[in-house]
Amino acid sequence: MYAISRANLDDAPAMLDLQRRAFAEEGRRSGSADIPPLAEQLDAVIEHVRNQTALVARDDAKIVGTIRGIVEGRVCTVRALAVDPANQRRGVGSSLLRALERALPDVARFDLTTNTVMEGNVPFYERHGYRVRLLTRHSELVTLAQMTKAAAEDGES
Repeated sequence: MYAISRANLDDAPAMLDLQRRAFAEEGRRSGSADIPPLAEQLDAVIEHVRNQTALVARDDAKIVGTIRGIVEGRVCTVRALAVDPANQRRGVGSSLLRALERALPDVARFDLTTNTVMEGNVPFYERHGYRVRLLTRHSELVTLAQMTKAAAEDGES
């Protein structure tokens, strides 16, 4: 079992490592390691942990999932929902997403961008009440789905 808590600065390197492992397959399918989750640097993760909402899921002391929420005004951009590949499909991502939404009660809307090259991404977020707002063709292999959810919606199923 795992517990979700706020990340601390000491967690940042493990969060970035987990993020890179979790998004490695997306990079392969996209034909590039130059996608934002793989190209992000440690200083950006530290900045988010310090100044925004960053959560981790731990199995004992090991971080098995992470998510960040970047709030501007009353809008939260969901960033880097990542689950250790060995722990995927066990509810960790869903729990982190719900925990982030609960942690930000003053937010009116949640936005995110996900890569459709990973077939399960859009349906995962749709199960949580997010809807595709815009599809953007980024390259021959990559179409990005910009998704949104009003904070009052309950999309759990």
